[in-house]
Amino acid sequence: MEHAWQLRQLLRQRDHTIALGGWANPYADPERQVDYLQAENFHAEFFLTQVVSHHRVRRRRNSSRSRTAAAWRCRACTGVFFYRSANRRTLESLRSFLPVPIEELTAEFAAGATAEDVCARTIRALMAVGARHFYISNLPIGRAQRVLAAILEKAADPSAND
Repeated sequence: MEHAWQLRQLLRQRDHTIALGGWANPYADPERQVDYLQAENFHAEFFLTQVVSHHRVRRRRNSSRSRTAAAWRCRACTGVFFYRSANRRTLESLRSFLPVPIEELTAEFAAGATAEDVCARTIRALMAVGARHFYISNLPIGRAQRVLAAILEKAADPSAND
């Protein structure tokens, strides 16, 4: 199929009970993204966003303030990337897949932040602009539960250092 909405439409015709999701890009034109999400042929109950960093949260904030801010917050599941280190080669490689704030991450890690701190800061920054649902990419498989618990604890701490 040429477009994802066509697949969602086909799935919706076959089964009305499944929850279907789409995708939106917080780095693209917010008005255009909202148009996609509100299109009659969207056929989805929620959407995922590309990974967002607290170093680039202004773009997400602008998207939140577009003409359908309530719909964006209620239906979005915002992507957060777990940057394990400031290894320049790794960050440069990642940049071919997603926007990576290399200089900012490098400075943050150099100042003593842990990977969990960095991830938690992104979640807190996104929550400050209304995001409520997240997915975290790149958790270490063998320690995912422990790492996620540490991130969530730090993200929930209002006194945490931003």
